[in-house]
Amino acid sequence: MVDVEYSVEIESDPETVFALVTDIPRKARLDPNAKVLGVVQETEGPVAVGTTFHYRLVVAGKIADYHSQCTAFVPGQMIETLSDSDPPFTVRVTVTPSARGALLTQTESFTMQRIHIQLPKADGWRGRLLRLMFGNRDAIQQDPDATRDDEARMEAKLTERLEKWLEAIKQELESQQTKLNA
Repeated sequence: MVDVEYSVEIESDPETVFALVTDIPRKARLDPNAKVLGVVQETEGPVAVGTTFHYRLVVAGKIADYHSQCTAFVPGQMIETLSDSDPPFTVRVTVTPSARGALLTQTESFTMQRIHIQLPKADGWRGRLLRLMFGNRDAIQQDPDATRDDEARMEAKLTERLEKWLEAIKQELESQQTKLNA
């Protein structure tokens, strides 16, 4: 399991911040780490438990196409979604009042399951078939060291991405607030 979390204080009222983070297509467009090809709310009505979204993004040069479903929702305070991607992940976003406006916190939890494939060496037609199907590897086994290394790299990358995204949301909302105050 890989968990990352980042919080940012935003000079905007909590209602405005929550409205942005529950406008899923708008929030996705503010992610500087992804190019949005499409984000659609598939269920009708306001966001609530059971609401589903379809995402089609380009992330790190690859297309990510998945669905997420709202699994928890507290109006004005919290939304949680669970994806059907590989690996699946949960995103929990909370908005709380702060001295300067609102504290926005996003927590992302990814389930990691890495299996290192090694197949027994075989000669003849059986060996050719195994190499054709699975490449030149040797028996199926769990590789815990590879999993820990992968998780550490993934956590570092996701933390950096999350910081950039929440800072972009902060910038968007604070520039909006500056325009309203002018």
